[in-house]
Amino acid sequence: MKEILTNEVKLNNQDVNTIDRKEFMRQVGIGFGAIMLMNCLQSCGVGGEIPDPNPTTNTKLDFTIDLKTNDYSGLKTKGAFAVVKGQNVIVAHTNNDTWIAVSSKCTHEQTTINYRASSNDFLCPNHGSEFTFIGNVQKGPATSPLSRYNTSYDATNNTLRVFA
Repeated sequence: MKEILTNEVKLNNQDVNTIDRKEFMRQVGIGFGAIMLMNCLQSCGVGGEIPDPNPTTNTKLDFTIDLKTNDYSGLKTKGAFAVVKGQNVIVAHTNNDTWIAVSSKCTHEQTTINYRASSNDFLCPNHGSEFTFIGNVQKGPATSPLSRYNTSYDATNNTLRVFA
């Protein structure tokens, strides 16, 4: 282990060890670095997980809609859509009898979007952003796409599964 460089000085007839300025600054720097490292590691969250900076693109999602319930029975009609608020997802039954699901919040200012069956796309009523049926921006001011989710329709149980 390296010894600390010191100078012996007499103060009031007593020997006093002093540290030189360069060594003092080195030790302060090491201590400061250790404190900063500890704070950085703690800020990564529980279990060392780093939070996703863009959660809309990497959302683990898996839920099922019962199309027999009043909230979602309208989805049996082609051209209809419903917003699943608890999941922030909009589900649409296209005129081509397919199902699509994307995030329900406009990427511009988080306004809830609508589905337009006539053009098979999504529209933000706030500032007019338009998104294709797969969530890509086709007209701004939004610049980021909507998250798109997979769907699986079970005709026997009349349910629709939405998952990432």
